[in-house]
Amino acid sequence: MRSHERDALPISIKGVAKTYGAVHALDDVSLEVKSGEFITLLEPSGSGKTTLLMVIAGFTRPDCGSLKFGDREVIRTPPHLRDLGMTFQSYALFPHMTCC
Repeated sequence: MRSHERDALPISIKGVAKTYGAVHALDDVSLEVKSGEFITLLEPSGSGKTTLLMVIAGFTRPDCGSLKFGDREVIRTPPHLRDLGMTFQSYALFPHMTCC
């Protein structure tokens, strides 16, 4: 077993839902990510990929469901206490920066 696999906790997502008004961004999403496993989310624009990542990172609280890192429920854990990193796809949050 590689050292990063020993340290990585499995992630368990069960029945997660998030709505914004009439829009169902996430609807009963369930996913198991094993310790040390690498996954990719590939879906069309507007399918909920970013919303799911924001829920995992703690920047968005879902309307319902469970999110566990190992055996620990983290739905109510603030982002700075999750020991997790997230890199945004675009510089939209940093308009003063350029990519080129």
